[in-house]
Amino acid sequence: MPILLAAEAEAEQQRWAGAELLVCAVIQLLLVNVAYRIDRMREAPLLSTSSSAIFFGLLSGALLALVSEVRVQGAGLDPQILFLGLLPPIILEAGFNTQRKGFFSNFFAILLLAIAGTLVATFATGGILIWLGNMGVITQLTSAEAFLYGSLISAIDPVATLLVFKKCKAPSLLFNLVFGESVLNDAVAIVIFTLFQRFVESGNTDVNAQVAMFMVFRLLSIGVGSVALSGAICYSSAYFLRHSDPALRQHPIYEMSIILLSCYASYLAADLFELSGLLAVFFSGVFIRHYHMYNISKASAFAFKQLLSTMAFLAENFIYLYLGLSVFAYRDSFVWDWKFIFANFGACLLARALNTFPLCSLANLGRSEQQKIPFTYQIVIWFSGLRGAIAFALVLNVSTGNPIHAAILKSSTLFLVLFTTVFFGAATGPLLRVLGLAGDPQPERDIVNCEDSYTGKADEQQPLLRQSLSPLGSRSVHGRWVDLDEKYLKPIFGGNPRLQSDTNLARYVEIETETQIPSA
Repeated sequence: MPILLAAEAEAEQQRWAGAELLVCAVIQLLLVNVAYRIDRMREAPLLSTSSSAIFFGLLSGALLALVSEVRVQGAGLDPQILFLGLLPPIILEAGFNTQRKGFFSNFFAILLLAIAGTLVATFATGGILIWLGNMGVITQLTSAEAFLYGSLISAIDPVATLLVFKKCKAPSLLFNLVFGESVLNDAVAIVIFTLFQRFVESGNTDVNAQVAMFMVFRLLSIGVGSVALSGAICYSSAYFLRHSDPALRQHPIYEMSIILLSCYASYLAADLFELSGLLAVFFSGVFIRHYHMYNISKASAFAFKQLLSTMAFLAENFIYLYLGLSVFAYRDSFVWDWKFIFANFGACLLARALNTFPLCSLANLGRSEQQKIPFTYQIVIWFSGLRGAIAFALVLNVSTGNPIHAAILKSSTLFLVLFTTVFFGAATGPLLRVLGLAGDPQPERDIVNCEDSYTGKADEQQPLLRQSLSPLGSRSVHGRWVDLDEKYLKPIFGGNPRLQSDTNLARYVEIETETQIPSA
């Protein structure tokens, strides 16, 4: 009898799992339709695709709770699935579609915002929470817990904002800064969080200046190691494709498999060596766009781009769908301390301001008058600090000595992610119009057409014009890198020679604009 009951329970569990997957697939289909409608709109929508996914998740969680209280509690997702299965394609696609010249011509400002800015936000948020706790205003956290939370809540995800930038034709400089900061910020925040998590798990409760300096040094070493590891793996696969049997170009499946596996290998290897997997996979995307796409057939390049975009789209929708569902799935692990939640909301806004405005002003010291970051841009950058998938995934992994504190941190993070994604995302369009940034009123500030900056077409359509940013032979760091790349790396690993004819320079544009996959 017990065996029969166990078999029936297992069969029931399988039926529920199938039903949950079916519901997820149906909602994804609805989100595809929503995304298409939004993409067709001329004006910036008040409700982004990510916000729609959250609302669908909330609705699904509510319906599941009505059907079975037990089932909604079991609808949670292992955080490792987020890190190992869902985040890599999103970050890889971001690196692949990075408008490289816009990204690297603003690299110093992006590094300031992503590395120094995340550190400032971490310690500012943690410091404010410690001060408010000592004053008796909110629940008192240990300094280690406060900085642990400061690190995870400093992870930004302005996906809704970037959609509005595209619709409003915001200046490409503004887009490059917000996009560049967001992709590097995620990796930096995860590294800082991991370091503080280990510190807390070892039984420490206080953070002093020596510990903080060690964290900064460790962060920099992890960053350098992650990029180096990614480069080693991707250069190896690029060399293999460059010098492989020419008949391989008749097999797009094998070409795409080599590229995808090398990218995922860099992600897993970085995690294995306690580096940053997300940073490694982001630069893998940059490397494969720069080298690998010119070592494979047009059919493979076209198919790879579409496959990668599709994977990232579905993964991102699933994460935000899961965010909404988590309001019900994890409600027993939440403690809704509203005084702490609102104090934390104010602390995050203040910490974001403390890193955005001073660091943008510092970046302006090394920029020409035409390329300075205006104060209106800085306001939008500050406003674009939405919290999203990374912060939520990290807080699910939070481990503190006090379970009540962990529950408060989880509920506070969920509220902040939901509120900023929905309401800040909806308010971005009106803010751009109020500041006069909708439609790029100063096109001469940005060499590349704004719309091209989102598609990446400008990288290949205007390479000669872009050389004015750092011409070959110039003494800038970027110019020296271009020299090295042209003379030594591209002949070995492949890539598009910078000074070839316009026909060859436009090769990738052809790939992006073809409506059908050509025969290999």
